[in-house]
Amino acid sequence: MLKYIFYLCFYILLVDTSSLQSDLSEKIPFHKINGRILNGENATLGQFPWHVGVLTANNYSALWCSGSIISEEWILTSAQCINGGMVTYVYAGLIDLEAPAVLVLADVRILHEDFDATTLANDIGLVQLRTPLEFDDAVAPIALASDPLNAGADITVTGFGQTSDDDFQIGQFLNFVTLTTIENSECSETYGDAILEGMVCAATGDDPVKGPCIGDSGGPGVINADSDPVLVAVNSFISGTGCESGNPAGYTRVDYYRDWIEENSGV
Repeated sequence: MLKYIFYLCFYILLVDTSSLQSDLSEKIPFHKINGRILNGENATLGQFPWHVGVLTANNYSALWCSGSIISEEWILTSAQCINGGMVTYVYAGLIDLEAPAVLVLADVRILHEDFDATTLANDIGLVQLRTPLEFDDAVAPIALASDPLNAGADITVTGFGQTSDDDFQIGQFLNFVTLTTIENSECSETYGDAILEGMVCAATGDDPVKGPCIGDSGGPGVINADSDPVLVAVNSFISGTGCESGNPAGYTRVDYYRDWIEENSGV
């Protein structure tokens, strides 16, 4: 039973679409035009150098998401972010949407072969860049988790943020918050049998509510293992009752798909 799950994508209407071909058949459903980390702190340049913006566009709209750098050529994101559309752009070294960033066109998009856009099962995807990234303090890869992610882990999630369900715009600055993972059985109390083995949920708290919202799909969930950051989760969904409901947010587990990532990217 899939109940109260919303996508975390952010749609932008395009004014100038002359360079894109028409293909409207695979647009991803969405609830609101939002994109934010609720009640987060502003990131500084180089604090999360693996975080990228992912923009997938067709003739009439563009879908804003996030992703993580895992090598010079590969970005890990959610499948919902690259499902459909004609072109995908990746923005690296980005903490302020009004500041310059490294912009690279994607050459290849790979969705998990068993991705289900209705249930969000296997919500994981890869983007291969046409031009390899040059690493520096603001643009760098993150290591991928191989060990299982257990309940009680503190994960840091990043995205562009405003502060309420009533803001219909993407935030200007990259924000971050730290959340705690919970047992899937506890998460199922909210979402029923929509919670699958390859997913993990994180509590968002209630005073104030903190966490991702629509527009943050594909973004990284990171732990510090022996002081080194490790990518453990990919942002996937939030409660259908709103970002500020206090219900858990859902993520795709990186360790569960580690073999798939390596088979398709070599990373």
